[in-house]
Amino acid sequence: MEKSTFIPILKIVFRVILGVLLLIAGYLKVQDNTALFESIAYITWIPLFLKSAIIDTLPWIEILVGGLLVFNLLGRVVKPAALMIYFSFFIFAIYGLGAGIEGDCGCFGDPESGSILATLLGSEFGWKMVIRNGLFLTMAAALFIPADKRTD
Repeated sequence: MEKSTFIPILKIVFRVILGVLLLIAGYLKVQDNTALFESIAYITWIPLFLKSAIIDTLPWIEILVGGLLVFNLLGRVVKPAALMIYFSFFIFAIYGLGAGIEGDCGCFGDPESGSILATLLGSEFGWKMVIRNGLFLTMAAALFIPADKRTD
């Protein structure tokens, strides 16, 4: 497969995967935001009003951005938003690892509930989360690879 066809297909795959992950994570947080609440509570330097805003809005932002990514709508706004979200998750994973946050962020549900996604991806703080979020961040950055401009 030539680079001119491989990169656009890869970008579509990454966009859909990242969008679906945001949709699922947002939906699960809307259903039960207890783990998100507990994770945010560990960050002592964030003011209480901001913690509350994050807990109340993050799931809905994830759902909105995820849906727009899947359907490839408003790309000029949504792709940078997705990159910012995944960058924030990556930084939070590093912070959680360094600060020794225990438990999980509730990103993909409770692994003990039998959720396949929670079992595969996990939500517990540690190296696995840092690597996973680093991979997602790389995928989000790949959405900005410019289209091939041929000069025949």
